[in-house]
Amino acid sequence: MTGNGALPPGSVRVEDVSRSFKVIRERSLTLKETLLRRRRTVATEFPALRGVDLAITPGESVGLVGRNGSGKSTLLKLIAGIIEPTGGRVMTTGTIASLLELGAGFHPDFSGRENLFLNAAILGFSEQDIRDRYDDIVAFAELEDFIDGPVRTYSSGMQLRLAFAVATHVHADVMLLDEVFAVGDEAFQRKCMGRMSEFRRGGGTLVFVSHDPAAVERICGRAVLMEGGRILEDGMPADVLASYHRLLAQESRRASVLDRNAPEEAGEREAPPDDHAQDTPRGRWGDGAAEITRCRLLDERGAAVTSFRSGDRMVIDIAFRLHRDVPFPNFGIAVHSVEGVHCYGTNMVRESWESTASARAGRVQFVIPALHLHEGRFTLTVAATSGDERDVYDWLDRWLEFDVFAAGSGVGLVDLSGSWTLEPGAGPD
Repeated sequence: MTGNGALPPGSVRVEDVSRSFKVIRERSLTLKETLLRRRRTVATEFPALRGVDLAITPGESVGLVGRNGSGKSTLLKLIAGIIEPTGGRVMTTGTIASLLELGAGFHPDFSGRENLFLNAAILGFSEQDIRDRYDDIVAFAELEDFIDGPVRTYSSGMQLRLAFAVATHVHADVMLLDEVFAVGDEAFQRKCMGRMSEFRRGGGTLVFVSHDPAAVERICGRAVLMEGGRILEDGMPADVLASYHRLLAQESRRASVLDRNAPEEAGEREAPPDDHAQDTPRGRWGDGAAEITRCRLLDERGAAVTSFRSGDRMVIDIAFRLHRDVPFPNFGIAVHSVEGVHCYGTNMVRESWESTASARAGRVQFVIPALHLHEGRFTLTVAATSGDERDVYDWLDRWLEFDVFAAGSGVGLVDLSGSWTLEPGAGPD
């Protein structure tokens, strides 16, 4: 149901929505088999969504995360009005622009120009409206030299650029996007991020599905975790993404017992015991092959602290223990502002650090000779993974917080510590 007059434009309401699909378990191979043997196909109901409730107010940006098959794309299609719910109701107000499947709505034999006009017309815009926006759409898609060629000759990246350009130039009230970063080069992904940020600043409602946690945290002010057709969690992106990562690691996660011998001082945090999975801090996950038993921040004197001045020496001190016979872990760190801006990240592999160590326990340190952060509050993530980063042994997300105080003037997250000079005389012609 769309156009509920009681809701302001840009609203989305999903109330006790369920959606099932028929799944064919057995098919007759030929018409002859069907007629002579009277074999019948067996269909079962697959519940893609189960009693979902979701309210999105105008201007909100919501990221849907979850494993494949959790119901994210089905929910987007229901909001877009492409399919109808089996139970419950969906209400939206205002104009909806959607990019749910690559090339959806494109006729392969039509030119890019013809598909542009066709898609914009489907979204409810007149021919004159489309002509007024035509040059901007083509320029954004970077398809000036190919716009009159048939879409079947386009690469997947070209199709994405055209579809995204059309969807984001129609000034809709609600924008629905499903994995828009799955294809496309890095430069176009940056353009997409910029366009989505502009849409948000203009007061548009954004519902965004992605497997890229950084994109969700950067774009969205709210995240929703889905699993098995239900909503498991709805809240701040950092909290929901932490739960999502724990869900991914849950099947292989091993209950661990952490070192309690070292005292908890200023600037350090000792991981609590994990005799039960439900007692594990929400920001921690991993399979337990390696365990970070302690993490702390040290100053130039080797003391554990929680605050620094720009330019100070910082040492990230990580104690570890191995519980399985795995190669020496690839330790890494990441620094974010408390607002979620990713300031810096690295690991041993990226630094070309090679180790032949066989120690089952020990300490590693990442030394920052001069901290170039400016004034603010920041969080530290530490992790131990396999060398190729595919296996997460222990990940402590936003585990420590620390303050940085400015040593000089200026504003911003980074301390560049520059100086001004003046050369009297006339400037260049």
